[in-house]
Amino acid sequence: MAIVQASARYRSIDPRLIERVGREALQRYPSLKAAVKATKTALHQMIGAYDGRALPYSQWLEQLRQAPDMAARAAVCRRLMAEHASTRERLPALTDLYPACFGAQPPQRVLDLGCGLNPLAIPWMNLPPHACYIACDIDTALCAFLNAAIPLLGVHGEAGICDLTASLPPVVADVALALKVVPLLEQQRRGAGADLLRAIQAPRLIVSFPTRSLGGRNVGMATTYRGYMTALAAAEGWSPQVIELPNELVFVIDRNV
Repeated sequence: MAIVQASARYRSIDPRLIERVGREALQRYPSLKAAVKATKTALHQMIGAYDGRALPYSQWLEQLRQAPDMAARAAVCRRLMAEHASTRERLPALTDLYPACFGAQPPQRVLDLGCGLNPLAIPWMNLPPHACYIACDIDTALCAFLNAAIPLLGVHGEAGICDLTASLPPVVADVALALKVVPLLEQQRRGAGADLLRAIQAPRLIVSFPTRSLGGRNVGMATTYRGYMTALAAAEGWSPQVIELPNELVFVIDRNV
C-alpha cells in the first residue's frame, strides 16, 4: 500500500511485505481506512522494539571502517547495539552468552533470523575466521548496513530481506538464531513461530523470548513463554537447555536434522 509506504516509520520496510500485509487487511476490512490502520498495526507488531527513528547507518558504517583493529570495532559495535532496546538489554551478558550457546566448538555457519542489530555481536561469538554469517530482516536499510558491516567483523556473510511468516531463507546452517522473533510471528498468525522453528535447517537452535515489557515491567512473560517452549519441546521431542538473562529467556535446542 502506497499510503503505508509513505509513512516515515515504514519507509524502509520491505515493500513486498507491506503489500502482503495490506492485501490481507483489505480482505478482512470493508474500508480502506480500516485496512490501512490494520496494516500499520501489524507492521508495528513486526518491528517490535524499534521506535521508528531513521538510524544513521552511514555514520555507523564509517565509524566501523575507521576503527583501527578488531578491538576498536568491537567497542563501536557495543556502542551501536546500545541504540536499540533489544540488543541493549543483552549487552551485560555478551561475554558469556554465546560461548554458553555455541559450546566448545563455535559454528562455521550461522543463520540469524529477524536479526535486528544482533550481527554486531559477532565479535563476542568467537567464530572461526572462515565462518559464514547469514542474517535476514524486514528492514531494507538495516540489511544494506549489515551487508557492509559484517565483512568488517572478521567473517564472511551477508544480510537479506525475509518475511518469516511467508517463507524461510533456504539456508543450511550449523546454528540458527531466533532471538525474540517467535512472539512477533505468533502475534501475526498463531502457530507461525512454531512453524518457523520446525522448518529451520540447522541442528542447533538458539531461541529467546523477552521476559519484561519495554518499560521494564514484569507482566508474567517469563511464565508464559517458558510454558510455550515446554509444550513445543515436548511435542517435538526436544530437550532444551535454558539460559536465564535479566530480561530474556534463552533456549538452546539440539535436534537431528
